[in-house]
Order: sequence, then C-alpha cells, then structure tokens
Amino acid sequence: MIIAYAAMEPVPNALIAVHSARAGFFLLVDEQGQMIETLVNPFAQVERGAAPLVAQFLADKGVGKLIAGEFGSRFVSELEEKGIDYAWMNGLVSDAIKALTG
Repeated sequence: MIIAYAAMEPVPNALIAVHSARAGFFLLVDEQGQMIETLVNPFAQVERGAAPLVAQFLADKGVGKLIAGEFGSRFVSELEEKGIDYAWMNGLVSDAIKALTG
C-alpha cells in the first residue's frame, strides 16, 4: 500500500501539513517506509473544490492511506469514496513514517 503524507515542504523532515487537501506537497512512501515519489499538489491554490480533485489525484497515484493534520468533512467523504483511508498526525513526516512502518 502506498501511504501519502501531506507535507509543508518536499522533504521527509518537513512538517505534516495541517490542511490536507491544500497541502503544498504529498510524499509517497511504501509500507516499508521507502520514499517512492514527491508530488507537488496541483490543486493547493484552487479557489474552490480542491477536495474531489485531490482525492482523485491521490487515487490515480495508487494511494491507499493519507496522513495529514486535519481533514474537512467533504474531503473525508471524497477519500472514502475513492477507498483511501486517512489518519490524523502532527509533527515531522519522518517521525510519522517511522511510527507507521516501525
């Protein structure tokens, strides 16, 4: 399963982004904690309707779980519709990766 971490910067030592659908970056990591890809969120600055666009973007990348600081109710619905699990975490992306992959 691919885990996406909403991040403030495109590096593993970045803070986890609070606003999940508006995160500047998504770091994709496999179940063993290995970095797969760093993505710029192309929908971070859209005026309205980021939730369905980001959910589809992540689904197209094969993401099975998203980690972020907060999730809006509309985004949660969109993620659930796409079969993407989600979890709230704060702190550094690198620490979250260690916590989830051991």
